[in-house]
Amino acid sequence: IENHAKSNFKVGCGVNQEKFRPQFGLEMLHLWALKIVMVPADPDEGPKHFAEVCEQVWARTEVRIYKEGIHSFLISKNLKEIQQWTFGAMTAYDKGIIEMQATGDNKEFVGSLWRNIYDCDVEISPAQAVTLADHILTQIQDLQGQDKGLVFSGDMTWKAPPVAVMQDIDHMELAQYAKPVVVPGKDSGNLVFKWDAQYPVVR
Repeated sequence: IENHAKSNFKVGCGVNQEKFRPQFGLEMLHLWALKIVMVPADPDEGPKHFAEVCEQVWARTEVRIYKEGIHSFLISKNLKEIQQWTFGAMTAYDKGIIEMQATGDNKEFVGSLWRNIYDCDVEISPAQAVTLADHILTQIQDLQGQDKGLVFSGDMTWKAPPVAVMQDIDHMELAQYAKPVVVPGKDSGNLVFKWDAQYPVVR
């Protein structure tokens, strides 16, 4: 996942991969795609395998945080924040997919990508966000068609990133999907993360 997400998603999707957060968000988007495939494929073993993959991701993330220059005493705190953001993003993606399946409208899913991958960057065109959405949905379909044993062993293949932006989508207004962070039971400011270990963060 990490190696594939380092492929060029700048050209077709406009993801700023030079910064930690969008790059890591891109990796977690692919992790979410893996969850969407693994859990339904094997209701018993799928969740266990996905949990194991997550543990490996967190272990590698601790090392990456350290390399970012974060003091060792603060690594656990920063890792907790990243985990909350990650699972919150996945929840937002799930909601977007459910909405799309129910209505055929992909705007909620595209909006969740704009918030979590692009950090509500107004310089990003709707077409770029839609291109990323189309790519990850196509990727999920491709993974579903691959041998389950290869997917569960980590030997799956990933599709190459888009090399061009999809056209005729600029009529979509991304700003309407700039929702506040939702922290159940807590007040939260508009587009400001409020981390708390006892609450999941959905953005």
